[in-house]
Amino acid sequence: MEREQFQKELMKRALEQGFEHCEVYFESAENFEVLVLEGEISHYENSSQTGICFRGIYNGSMGYAYATTMEEETIDYIIQQSKENAEVIEETEKEVIFEGSDEYTQIDSYNENLKMLSPEQKMEAAKEMEKGALQEYEQVSIDYCVLQTIDKTIALSNSKGLSLCHRKNGIAANISTIAQKNGDVKTASEDWISNDWSAFYPQEIGRKAGQKAVSHLGAYSLESGEYRVLLENHVVAELLSAFAGIFYGENVQKGFSLLNGKLKEKIASSKVTLRDDGLLKNAPGSVPFDHEGVAVKNKVIIENGRLETFLYNLKSATKHNTVSTGNGFKDGYKSTVKTKCTNLYIQPGGKTPRTLMAQLGEGILITDIAGLHSGTNAISGDFSLSAEGFWLERGQIVRPVEQITIGGNFYTMLKLIEEVGNNLKFIIQGSNGVMGAPMIMIKRLSVAGI
Repeated sequence: MEREQFQKELMKRALEQGFEHCEVYFESAENFEVLVLEGEISHYENSSQTGICFRGIYNGSMGYAYATTMEEETIDYIIQQSKENAEVIEETEKEVIFEGSDEYTQIDSYNENLKMLSPEQKMEAAKEMEKGALQEYEQVSIDYCVLQTIDKTIALSNSKGLSLCHRKNGIAANISTIAQKNGDVKTASEDWISNDWSAFYPQEIGRKAGQKAVSHLGAYSLESGEYRVLLENHVVAELLSAFAGIFYGENVQKGFSLLNGKLKEKIASSKVTLRDDGLLKNAPGSVPFDHEGVAVKNKVIIENGRLETFLYNLKSATKHNTVSTGNGFKDGYKSTVKTKCTNLYIQPGGKTPRTLMAQLGEGILITDIAGLHSGTNAISGDFSLSAEGFWLERGQIVRPVEQITIGGNFYTMLKLIEEVGNNLKFIIQGSNGVMGAPMIMIKRLSVAGI
């Protein structure tokens, strides 16, 4: 059965069998993945999956059911499972079926040229990535080299007349390299995400990964102390991902954020503007509606250091007597809705990385961090992370640095940001959504070394 016909028939029968209101969430994805090692294909996968989530109000309670097929017999199964589910669930907070937003912004997230690529073209691109690293540096070998594409459709319909559908596709490429010299071993990676194949230069991605690994050979530690620090763009994005939850309304309500009662107060440097923009052109997290059917917007969370809003789904917005910000998303068709970012990013400034290095003068450029899961406390904001990078003098790189730990507090760090660069980069990090940041300069950060 076709998707639209299945959704309509399922809702029609559910209402006939006593459901007050109901909703059908549809998700399908086509995934391609290829791994290359030493010029050969080491892994290849071309898969597709479809999932349906039904929820409906039956005898005053919300019932759920899931399926992976859209056959005639699936409809009766889903309705029966939802009835049984509604009868046993004890709800402490009532859920609602959303009637829809007044307006939805159309987003072009689908690249037809990407869909036309053959598996062989994608495999060749992955091989070119590997070549880029190996041809430039003889002391470099490959840890892994992977290229993925995804073609995804989300459709949401409900008995209140809502009918939405969005299709998107994209590419994710990642290569990890190993550099060795006189017993010294260093690893480094480079990634790239987009849906514009014409902007993908695989050999350049590989070359950058190899250069990173080689540049860290011969590194050693620093004396412990407080230093002025530059954080590379992807490092800032990783930190932002670890602490994104402090801006979620539901976490504020549960006491999992120290920002409760701070709206309209200055919580960061005036250099900091933080946005969650689900309408940003060519960004991987852009989508016209969330998984509750709420229109997605461009929200300013922090403007020039002042906290302007939290991010909400329907349930958390109701608790704060406000409206959803369009941040109610599922991790998959079987998952419940939770708060999640679209494209959460620190708005870039006007200074290039080279200008920021010159302005720093003497200090540390942090290029990589490790231990985000074990070294961060998402409630207190404290972090202690293994790091590596470069020591700078007079704005120039003097030598690579390793075996250091950077420590601090995310809330405090926001206030200590001196400058924001112009090299915005997005990463897909964990389940919080898409994170982005440029390079930033921190007035001081504790460093534990020798």
